[in-house]
Amino acid sequence: MVSRSSFQRASGGYAQILVFVLFIAAMILLHAGSIVSFGYPILASALAFLLFVSRRSVYVAFTWWIWLFTPFVRRLVDYQTGYHPISPVMITPLLVTSIALLPLVRNPRFILRRAFIPFLLIFIVYLYALSFGAFLNGVPAALFDFANAFVPFGFALFLMDDRKNFLANRNELIFAVIFGLLIISAYGLYQFFKMPPWDAYWLASSKFGSAGSGIAEQTRLFGTLNSPGPYGTVLMMSLIFVLVAKGPLRLFAGGVGFPAFGLSLVRSDWAGWALAALFIAICAGGKTRLRLVVIGLAMVLVAYPLVTVGPVADALQKRLATFNNIQQDGSYQARQKLYQNFALTAISEPVGIGFGGNGASTKLASTVTSGIDSGVLQVPYQFGWVFGTIFTIAIGMLITKVIGAAIASRDSITIAGAGVFLVMLLENLSASTFVEVPAVVTWLGAAVALGPAMEMEQIKARLRRDAARRSFAVPGIVHEN
Repeated sequence: MVSRSSFQRASGGYAQILVFVLFIAAMILLHAGSIVSFGYPILASALAFLLFVSRRSVYVAFTWWIWLFTPFVRRLVDYQTGYHPISPVMITPLLVTSIALLPLVRNPRFILRRAFIPFLLIFIVYLYALSFGAFLNGVPAALFDFANAFVPFGFALFLMDDRKNFLANRNELIFAVIFGLLIISAYGLYQFFKMPPWDAYWLASSKFGSAGSGIAEQTRLFGTLNSPGPYGTVLMMSLIFVLVAKGPLRLFAGGVGFPAFGLSLVRSDWAGWALAALFIAICAGGKTRLRLVVIGLAMVLVAYPLVTVGPVADALQKRLATFNNIQQDGSYQARQKLYQNFALTAISEPVGIGFGGNGASTKLASTVTSGIDSGVLQVPYQFGWVFGTIFTIAIGMLITKVIGAAIASRDSITIAGAGVFLVMLLENLSASTFVEVPAVVTWLGAAVALGPAMEMEQIKARLRRDAARRSFAVPGIVHEN
């Protein structure tokens, strides 16, 4: 749990992570950015494999942190070596997370179990999108798109199938989420009040104008992530788990996290957090509801000085004012225009465009396609009519499973995982939550919610098979080998 001593954590694999962090920091301070550019993914992957075979639960924590901090490392490297649209550093999260696929490769039959049928259907859809996308858009683009969708998905499968270590993995994941929340929120607030030169350089070089001007107190926070959207999504998930985690660290993390969450200015994530908190309160017992209220009040007291005075308050008030006149809001109008203009385009692809024809992967594509920044429209556009329908059916089955697991469980962390998964599906209305960092959040929510339920389903299936065998046995006859 998150309340264990730091000595226990260090002896359990965190010392190796600290050495890795100090080495990368030393290389950056020595202006060896070109070495870090290629050394970071190699060293991170080697450490991840070492942790995977020796300290499985610490590997889970390390993987989450790699997703959080790799964009920050990339910006430091680019600041020293010059901006690179395609950076070797950014492949690190995929490499580290892919190590979790090794057990699935050795024993792929587990996905044929009855409890995993929705995941099997999604896997089939992904294989179709990969094969057709490779033909239509080129192998590099299709593989990159496939990796960004499948690797987070496979990581969740690993967590659910690793039944022996599920609770230990989950506990370390929650610790990693809370500790990561503290770090990325503190850095985000520093970013707001004093924009670091490497962040300002990256904003200008990447021409990412929607995050702001790169001037202190005039920029939407993106923290250690690469844009306000993923940053707000990570903070939303982290602040959901803050409500159900244990230990004093969560109060400090939440107190710093809420102002940073507000300054990301991602309204869909604000609404998602509120809906998830309501979901937890409805599904949880009376004691948990009371604890939620107490935790919420404690975090409000910690966060109050930061959100009620100065430039933080001004930025939040301007963003909150857009709720009163949503029809005039620029981002709302752009989203509305997207659905009006591209809805017909999305459903006019009977076989879809496959992986590699939408999003960041188009940089590697051999053809030019129209990008659609909407998760809902992207399903028929990318997978076509038949496989888009299969994908939708699978997601519907998972919704039923997740809600059922939350209602049946008395474990608040399970319920919180269900809340994360459900609100991420709602956020799919605005942007895809099945690729890159949002996909990690989406599928981690499903894994946390369904892990215990999957175990129970498999036990019940085994009992049914045993009962079926006994029913075929003939009384009074002894069967000999």
